[in-house]
Amino acid sequence: MGTPQSLFPQWMRGFLLAAAAYNILWGVFIGWFPETFFHWVTETVCETPSVITWQGRGVLLMAVIYLTCAIHPGKYWFLILFGSITKIAGAIWFYFAILETEVGKRGAFHLLMNDLIWVPLLLWITYQAYQYKKLKP
Repeated sequence: MGTPQSLFPQWMRGFLLAAAAYNILWGVFIGWFPETFFHWVTETVCETPSVITWQGRGVLLMAVIYLTCAIHPGKYWFLILFGSITKIAGAIWFYFAILETEVGKRGAFHLLMNDLIWVPLLLWITYQAYQYKKLKP
C-alpha cells in the first residue's frame, strides 16, 4: 500500500490547478465572446445560439470544481469523475448540437483539445484520489 504522497502526488494537484486555470480562461472567452468562439469553431457566419453563453458558464463552473478537487482530492474525488463525464458528454453534445455532425479542422481541434484529451488523465487522477481517500481517515 502506498503513502498518501505516492497515491496522490503534487503533480496531480498541479494538473487539477492547471485544468482550473485553463477552464477559467476558456470559460471567460466563450462567455464574453460567444459569437467569436462560435464562428471560429463552426467556420460559418450563421447566427450564434444563446446556449453558447451557457456553455461558457458551465466551463467556469468546472474550473471551480477542479480547484476544489486540487485542494481536497480525497474528499471530492467523485467530482473529478464528474469532470471526466462532463468532458465526454460535452464533446458528444457539441458534436451533435453545435457542429451538427459536420466537423472541420477547428471543430475537431476544439473537441480534442478542450474535451477528449483530458479524459484519460482525469480518470487516472480520479482513481488515485479514490485510493488516497481510502488511505486517509
